[in-house]
Amino acid sequence: MSDSIKLQSTEYYTAAKNELLKESKDANVFALPKIDKISINVGIGDFKNDSKLRSDVEKYLFQLTGQKPKVVQSKVSVAGFKLRKGEPIGMVLTLRGKRMYDFLLNLVFLSLPRTRDFRGIPDSSFDKEYKSYSLGIRSSSVFPLIGFDTGINFGMQINLVFNQGREENKKLLQKLNFPFKK
Repeated sequence: MSDSIKLQSTEYYTAAKNELLKESKDANVFALPKIDKISINVGIGDFKNDSKLRSDVEKYLFQLTGQKPKVVQSKVSVAGFKLRKGEPIGMVLTLRGKRMYDFLLNLVFLSLPRTRDFRGIPDSSFDKEYKSYSLGIRSSSVFPLIGFDTGINFGMQINLVFNQGREENKKLLQKLNFPFKK
């Protein structure tokens, strides 16, 4: 992307789409790859007995994405994990539209480059059909907009889901300046 483009979520995707359209064999804009949604999953098994920490995680995710997460409860009891049916075990968010691109801007330009010893994200995290890309983050403290003194530390799984399963999805992420390993 050119440096003269402001980093706003609407222009972020449009600039990448225009570059793909220039390089693509398809003359149709609708044949280009597109990110449909971003799914964020957080496991809160460590905080299942502490409602204050659970609400802190929920607050953190709300500040990060601008959307309240859905609390997922266990469906069965598992004695080995000391888990009862109906206990909260995770939180799920699905981002679309402007919130999705705002989160991508935050992730690509602020959070990932500031992580310690960052050398890029793997380009092998696509599924077989190139329909989704999965990225795991071990520490929630990589997001500087929220602050580093949250007092809790948890990991999250970020899944990018595309509209079509094609290898051009990787080119789209490259145009969106995803820092892949060289």
